[in-house]
Amino acid sequence: MATITDVSLLANVSKATVSRVMSGSRGVKAESREAVLRAAEELNYRPNAAAQSLANQRSDYIGVILSSSDAGQVSTYLPLLAKSLKAKGKHMLVQFAETSEEQRRSIEELNQRHCDAIITLGGNVSNVDNDKVIAIDSGANTSEQAIGYDYRFAAESACRFLSSKGHTSIAIVVDDENPASQQVIEGYKTCLQNSAIPINRQLIVSANGNSEQAIMSLLNSYSPFTAIVVMRDSQAATAMNLLRNFNLSTPNEVSLISLEDSQLASQLNPPLTCISYPSEQLVEMAMEQLDSCLDGRVVDAKRPVTGKLVTRESVTNRI
Repeated sequence: MATITDVSLLANVSKATVSRVMSGSRGVKAESREAVLRAAEELNYRPNAAAQSLANQRSDYIGVILSSSDAGQVSTYLPLLAKSLKAKGKHMLVQFAETSEEQRRSIEELNQRHCDAIITLGGNVSNVDNDKVIAIDSGANTSEQAIGYDYRFAAESACRFLSSKGHTSIAIVVDDENPASQQVIEGYKTCLQNSAIPINRQLIVSANGNSEQAIMSLLNSYSPFTAIVVMRDSQAATAMNLLRNFNLSTPNEVSLISLEDSQLASQLNPPLTCISYPSEQLVEMAMEQLDSCLDGRVVDAKRPVTGKLVTRESVTNRI
């Protein structure tokens, strides 16, 4: 079996140069790199993974923290992250957390397990002092390593689309008192104000983990509405079922639009119009941040990513 010494002799370079080339480090001349790679291929040399990790002080494990209560998030992100990390030769350690405190404990545990970096989905990690954490769609809006979806733009776009279809009584359902929900309400209010539509606070409800109760509060408010904007496709599914129970049809009597567009959206009856959540783009950005984090490079702050309108049959024209 070939050794690093054999490769260095054949390539006529030092063993340190072979080590840098095989670990993907920078600062190696192009001709030396090519010589090492040719020699390694000729000798069928494969570096010892454990020794390489020890030399690099890396475990090649990346922690991932998800919400177990958000099935859409899990089904969307786990395959994307698993595929992207596998392509980088990284292994994934998954934790689930529902509250900020649980998320904080998960970060500490993954650090103790020597993860090279940690990717969090949702939640609020704005107070976590850890440059190894890459936050997607969280409350860490001021962090350079935060990667966010522009919920304000999404909500404004959804309401503007409904307004263009003649809807002037638009209700909205947000998750809870998190930064994303606050952005959604800001976008909602901005669109209504720009469209000269009065803001009815009874049409702004928070799910707080119970979408059915939130929709029921709208139906019991005695404030008429012709459309509902929701943050999650699962909330739209709940709304459709309750509306049927009240003999209200979608979209003829109440139109629905979501700010997500998961696999569920196209399976609903009627299929759900959405401002599509750009999950693939967010994961690509997270991989770029991961490369910078592992290489010790400065991470550039990223602008929030905007979604795009996907029209289906859950919105009707009221004009």
